[in-house]
Amino acid sequence: MAEAASLGTPKEEFLASVRQALGRAAVPPQPPYPALAEGLDVLESQTAAMRQRNAAQARELLHELAATAQLRGWQVYRAARADDAVEHVVAVAKSLGVRRAVRSDHDVFNALPVHAALQKLGLTVTPVVRDQQNSREALRQEIAQAELGMTGADYAVAETGSVVVLPCRGLSRLVSLVPPVHLAVVRPQNVVATLDDVLLLRRLEYYKHGGDMGSYLNFITGPSRTADIEQTLVVGVHGPREVHLVLLDYDTSSPLVGEA
Repeated sequence: MAEAASLGTPKEEFLASVRQALGRAAVPPQPPYPALAEGLDVLESQTAAMRQRNAAQARELLHELAATAQLRGWQVYRAARADDAVEHVVAVAKSLGVRRAVRSDHDVFNALPVHAALQKLGLTVTPVVRDQQNSREALRQEIAQAELGMTGADYAVAETGSVVVLPCRGLSRLVSLVPPVHLAVVRPQNVVATLDDVLLLRRLEYYKHGGDMGSYLNFITGPSRTADIEQTLVVGVHGPREVHLVLLDYDTSSPLVGEA
């Protein structure tokens, strides 16, 4: 399969267009981020201790994530089996009258046959992967027309009820932002206790990827909300109005992002 690419405008292309509009010359390339204070050995030791701590309280973290996410506006479903998860996703799509759906290219969808189950209902399901057959413009049009966007989760934070999606080739944050309904599938091994745990793992990734941490870090904590207009809370203005979290409450035996 051809290598997937991001749907967004490349950073250098965007900056070049800005410089051209301002009549400014190109600037020499700069390191993407400054060096970290901790060394690799320290970060690996801290990460090992964090993983051991979280593994010891894995069940408690699942309970905390489910409870906190529900308070934040997620509609939470805990699936005891893969079949339960697929059936729930199908039920959600039916209840919403979904005709078109898009999904990210997270690994969880390789083990969870959601795509095929929704197609059996007659839905159009598009994996958002830019390749030779799918241009950026065509995929963006599919996303804009979709009533449901499905993603995995690189991390899920128990203390805040947040789903975290990292920048990665073949993944587009538009899947979780543009459709009116977002459904996230969370594996237990991607649940961490705190935001500090996420940032620790990202610092370790900084070293492993030579200082390149990507262009964004997407934290999703319930449906989109804003109170910009007369301080009245409105849901679904800048993103999905409804969010579903499907927590796979069984062993899916796959490592955390960044785990060797």
